[in-house]
Amino acid sequence: MDAEDLWRLYAFSRVNDTLLLRFQRGTADGADWPGPSISQAEYVAFAEALGLTIVQTSSFSPFYHEIVEVEYAEDRRRPVSILNYFWPCLMLGDMLFSRAGVRVCGGSDIIRKDAAESSTMYWAYRRKNRPCQDLSHGWGSNSQWCTAFRRDYRVGRKLYYNVDGERELGVLGPTNEDDDGLTREERVELLTNRCFIFTTKPHDDLWPYDDRLQIEG
Repeated sequence: MDAEDLWRLYAFSRVNDTLLLRFQRGTADGADWPGPSISQAEYVAFAEALGLTIVQTSSFSPFYHEIVEVEYAEDRRRPVSILNYFWPCLMLGDMLFSRAGVRVCGGSDIIRKDAAESSTMYWAYRRKNRPCQDLSHGWGSNSQWCTAFRRDYRVGRKLYYNVDGERELGVLGPTNEDDDGLTREERVELLTNRCFIFTTKPHDDLWPYDDRLQIEG
């Protein structure tokens, strides 16, 4: 994809981040403004008018879902499941445009509430409910618009995370820590969820942007 197309998609994602503020709670963005006055029906109509497709799945997947709130299950090993949606997932053909915000339930051996709800969300410019970071942060008002959009795809049964990343996580050793102090499994967790959902290591100064991964969906 041409660089300018990735920049345009990124600009569109910034519009989307602003619209989604209405469906979030908190002041992590440093502002009391609750976001634009828009209903979910209006948000869906806007997205569909621009050619995006609404996707809603019955099972949880970090490809489609951004965790907003966590409830613990009695069974410590219970897999993560969806309780309800705060906003929908948007796809542009086979490419993911925006993940759905969800409340989930899972066992404490699978997911940690403090990590999943409040660790830094990467590849996100603005959230009211948690800290976030993307590659435009720290740049001036002009330079930040040359930020490339992250591309994830679902093609058949395969999921492709951050296809423009230079480092394939599938070929790394399983346990050795890298310069960020993360193992391969922790880097996969960060790449696929765009935040930590179980790991409790420092999360505010990491560099997952070069990672990519291909897995069976």
